[in-house]
Amino acid sequence: MIAATEVPNSQRADPKVKAGRRRWEAADTVLAASIGLVVIIFAVFGFLVWQAYFQVLEEAETRARRAADVVAEQTSWVVGSGLMFLSRNAEEIAAAPNDAALTTAADLEESLSWVPASTEVAFYDATGAAVSSTGGESLPATLTGADYFAEVAEGRDWTIVPETGENSGFLIIKRLERGGTFAGAAALAIGDGTLESFWALQNLGEGSTVSIVRDDGWVVARHPPLSAPLSLAELPVFATLTAMDTGSYSSGASPADGVSRVVGFRQLPKFGLITLAAVSRDQVLNGLWYSTFVVTALILPIALALLAGSIMTARLLRRSEATRKSLAAAVEHNELLFREIHHRIKNNLQSVNSLLQLQPIPREIRAEMGQRIAAMSAVHEHIYRSGNFESVVVRDYLRTLIKNIHTGHGAKVKVVEEIEDLSVDKDVATPLGLVVNEVVSNAFKHAFVDDRHGELTVRLVRNANGMGELTVEDNGVGFDPAVPSKGIGQKLINALSQQIGGTYSYSTGSGSRFELVFPLAPGA
Repeated sequence: MIAATEVPNSQRADPKVKAGRRRWEAADTVLAASIGLVVIIFAVFGFLVWQAYFQVLEEAETRARRAADVVAEQTSWVVGSGLMFLSRNAEEIAAAPNDAALTTAADLEESLSWVPASTEVAFYDATGAAVSSTGGESLPATLTGADYFAEVAEGRDWTIVPETGENSGFLIIKRLERGGTFAGAAALAIGDGTLESFWALQNLGEGSTVSIVRDDGWVVARHPPLSAPLSLAELPVFATLTAMDTGSYSSGASPADGVSRVVGFRQLPKFGLITLAAVSRDQVLNGLWYSTFVVTALILPIALALLAGSIMTARLLRRSEATRKSLAAAVEHNELLFREIHHRIKNNLQSVNSLLQLQPIPREIRAEMGQRIAAMSAVHEHIYRSGNFESVVVRDYLRTLIKNIHTGHGAKVKVVEEIEDLSVDKDVATPLGLVVNEVVSNAFKHAFVDDRHGELTVRLVRNANGMGELTVEDNGVGFDPAVPSKGIGQKLINALSQQIGGTYSYSTGSGSRFELVFPLAPGA
């Protein structure tokens, strides 16, 4: 009957675990490491781009702020010079005896030569009509009805207003008096080329602008020029422009042309003006985006190659793992078969022993044969229980064998076992067990006759030469090795010793001593 082999609970696979989660494998580690590395590379690259983005904008703000400072200095120079020119001429006009004196400024162009800008000048009487002019097209033909003319007529000393038309110039309007009475106005037109020169000197790039804004929000001049008058007073950013002497900010879409820019500004409180210099955000960031594109184009193929390589490696590892599992399953199956074979042999030997006991042969012979069969059966039982099919650790096997022999004879003998934990080849275990069975059985039968007490010592050690050394020694009656044996025991011991490549010897004195030296299993 085939004995069932029980599998320990620790080795049983839990179907719920198998169904719920898959075991983490080396292939998963390779893929996870590769994906993690790619993610880290792009995360670091993204962080550097993010950092560079704010750094570029910060540098653009610094550049725009410096440009606004330069434009502020140039504007102060131009506006200050223009006001000085108008103030000087206003004094001359005030000294003239009558309105006709306003026409004596025919040579105004020569007097404008020291004003640091492209300028035109005109003088208007108290009604707003032009009475003297250099003839520039940027000068208004009349000031009658203009809000700024009404302001100077009511007492304002001077004001700055945008020029009419699509240009980047502006007008400085100065009140004229004679004898404390309003006598008209002088208009100095700062040409659109002036602000263009301010812009060109800064070299701010495509999409950049420079502007001059009054402290009430109206843009008085801009390059590139505006297509229509524009006020910034209603914009949230205007509070920033009026609250700080200088600064910078990033704007959204410009109300003038919809372009997003980085803007620097500077206040000119003396003239009631604010100068602006703006750099296009797209122009500023183009270099960053180009560099980002180039680096991405370099990193992406490397990342894809890394992922492709890891996928291929993972596939190879999975195939290797599948092969390993298949081999492991085959080994496990073979071990199960070996266990079953040894179990069957053990059962068959027990069956043979049972049949032997039924045979009509002398009892003593039947007992000896039964012991020999039991010795062979014990080896197979030890092998299938230990699961080691190449070598046998004989300590437990020999102890069991000696115990069974001792119990079978019922002798009043003390058995001392000094057996080291040695391994022997599987083909040596059975012959060695049969030798121990013969020698120990003979000692019980012949050394301790008449039911006498005694001591039997079984020793198995590794000697100095690395060989196994089996010693069976008793303090019984002893025997003469020269006397021929009547049974087959001596012949069996001789044959078995030769089979395992060992040599044996007997000695006698106060008892008997058997010694067998044989080779151990490699690495035992």
